[in-house]
Amino acid sequence: MTVQEMNAITPEPKRLGKIISTISNKGGVGKTVYSIEIANQLSKHGKKVLLIDTDLNTGDISIKLSLRPNGTLIDFLEKKITSLEKLVIKKYNFDLIPGSGGSFRFANINYFQKVKFIKAFKAISEKYDYTILDLGAGIERTTLDFALSADYTTIVTTPEDVQTGYGCAKAAAERMYELENRLQEKDKTYRPKKEFSPLFVFNKSDKDLAHAIFSAIKKATEVTKDKFGIEIQPKYLGSVEPEYKLFGKSYAQLHTPISVKFPHSGSGRSFQKMAHYYLMSEGKRSFKKKESPINKIMRFFSNENNEQEIYAAN
Repeated sequence: MTVQEMNAITPEPKRLGKIISTISNKGGVGKTVYSIEIANQLSKHGKKVLLIDTDLNTGDISIKLSLRPNGTLIDFLEKKITSLEKLVIKKYNFDLIPGSGGSFRFANINYFQKVKFIKAFKAISEKYDYTILDLGAGIERTTLDFALSADYTTIVTTPEDVQTGYGCAKAAAERMYELENRLQEKDKTYRPKKEFSPLFVFNKSDKDLAHAIFSAIKKATEVTKDKFGIEIQPKYLGSVEPEYKLFGKSYAQLHTPISVKFPHSGSGRSFQKMAHYYLMSEGKRSFKKKESPINKIMRFFSNENNEQEIYAAN
């Protein structure tokens, strides 16, 4: 029996199907670099990882890794390519769906394109241990919806942009409350989620400064709860020191992840520790019992006619 024949009868191992979304309220905070580094770190641990670049203007991942893809996410949204699988390319230890070469932002896709992508995204994510969604900067509704479809919503910020980082968490929490309440309207037996727990990553920051900023963010969430009734429970994921020369050499010159060229650098070790958080979360019972966030998003958009009217009205 040939290897091809054996592969044909050997079932694909069941994957974790966990989703990580990476968001920020503004560009230039290191969100895309974080997504690339975590994708590579998780794959180095033997996980099957897919990284999706939703930037339909510049395709920042393609630029940083010096890629020239034949197809991009916009080709799928415009029905030039029939499935996301046809866009997948292999880079280093992980798979990638590029997002360059578009003419409009992912946040501005229409309702039917959004539903189409959600269905395809859910299907392909089940074939991987981790799917990382690198979302564009900003807090538009579409961006927040996909951020909330993840098992882990990660907010990347810097000391200079901490207010916008917190604003990103607040906007995501408000959108989560809206979605949860609407799900309860559809299903009276449904118990809406009452808290939002984003992971915070502090780029260009040493540990002491990062912890001090995180403490300030936690205090701000207490004010938000008292004033607006929105419960945000932030979690500290890690920090990355401002090694500007190292980042410049890795991405501007070599177009290679730091975890590939400089794995023992301070930044390389930081990304390794943050990836370890996701790996350690796999075996937690409470995590396994939770309903998948992507399934919630699917339920929310299950009635396309009614939701289309509401979506357009908002």
